[in-house]
Amino acid sequence: MLAPLLFVLAIAYPLVSHLGVVFDVPALPILWLGLVLAGGLLAGSRSPLVFALALLCLTAALFGSTQDTADWLPRVPPVAICFSLAWIFGRTLLPDHTPLISRIGERMRGRLPERVAQYGRRLTLVWTLFLGLLGLESLLLGLYASPFWWSLFTNLINYVLIALLFVLEYPIRRRVLRDLELTSFIDSLRGSLRFHSR
Repeated sequence: MLAPLLFVLAIAYPLVSHLGVVFDVPALPILWLGLVLAGGLLAGSRSPLVFALALLCLTAALFGSTQDTADWLPRVPPVAICFSLAWIFGRTLLPDHTPLISRIGERMRGRLPERVAQYGRRLTLVWTLFLGLLGLESLLLGLYASPFWWSLFTNLINYVLIALLFVLEYPIRRRVLRDLELTSFIDSLRGSLRFHSR
């Protein structure tokens, strides 16, 4: 029961963060982030970093966060999320590793033909670079943009861009690997979600 609730809280965080900026309630995204992190602890996380961040967020939100804290704390998650995802994709491109996209394909279909495996490697590189660029964009916006424009991009537009890359890649895959039997878009999406939920 806790895991689905935690998933909903985490998915809703970007929208809550943007609403906090729009309505000038800086404690709202900090409190929400604290609840997400605290939920992770209740779900079984033993990370000292998660504990420290949850305590910092809840304390700042509930006991009168300073304006400085209210300004910078919500700007950290978009940067951390993008760079963390870029690292997760990028580390699988190292020698003696199976690229992440190819690994997902192998879980769904078994051993992949060489052409498909190479496509998976190139696509993993694309996601690594794309997420790294989003992380850099989030960092620069956090440092130099107004709260509204920072929030609009990092909490809304960036997620739309991620969804667009996922959707637009599928017809490219069908064209590049057109002579092979491919998984449908919905099955690809389900397979990716199942892989990441493990």
